[in-house]
Amino acid sequence: MIRCCIFDADGTLLDSMPMWQAITYEYAAHKGISVPEGIHRTFNRLSLEQCADYYRTLGAQGTVEEISRELAAFALEGYRARVGEKPHAKAFLQLLKENRVPIAVATASNREGVLLALERLGMLPLVDCFATCGEVGKSKEHPEVFLHCAEKLGASPRESVVFEDSAYAIRTAKAAGFPVVAVEDAVSADGEGAAETKEGIAALADLYITDYGELIQRLTPEEDLAQGLGALLG
Repeated sequence: MIRCCIFDADGTLLDSMPMWQAITYEYAAHKGISVPEGIHRTFNRLSLEQCADYYRTLGAQGTVEEISRELAAFALEGYRARVGEKPHAKAFLQLLKENRVPIAVATASNREGVLLALERLGMLPLVDCFATCGEVGKSKEHPEVFLHCAEKLGASPRESVVFEDSAYAIRTAKAAGFPVVAVEDAVSADGEGAAETKEGIAALADLYITDYGELIQRLTPEEDLAQGLGALLG
């Protein structure tokens, strides 16, 4: 039985990965430093604080805390006004809420920006638990943020479904015992290794979707949505 669903934010609920890709290089130019081509692929699997520390190794001036705040400020306007939802994401959250399935958001990004976007898009009132990697002290190379959300919602990993777009986070969640739905995202599927392709990400997950509308169509006829979701995941 599925007792809760845990969603990543960027690239999973929010169509914000193109914004973050652009910010990676815009911020480097702002700080007057050179960065390797394709560095956004590395940053995709880091927490905000880890990105800040990486910039420092490349010569950016400031503490991790200062650089983290500056990065968050760069993203804030995008979250506030431009970032949209992934197709049918809100409708799927509403379906879960109607069927009394608790919802968590587990993000590596800054709390303020993600909350602004979720509020503007009407998704925040549907969220029961919100946690960031910075708050739990570990990036998604470790399962702490997923485990934290599951515990807050009274579920074990096997009773929780993680929704993610990134290969590394899918591997982390799977290793911790969570069933995983992969959500298609063009930026996340543009990685350096075979696992960071659309096909590689699909192979890592229990279920791969290009659009939440697919899940809505498959689950709407179910009398018990949680049971139906569990059946889809095998």
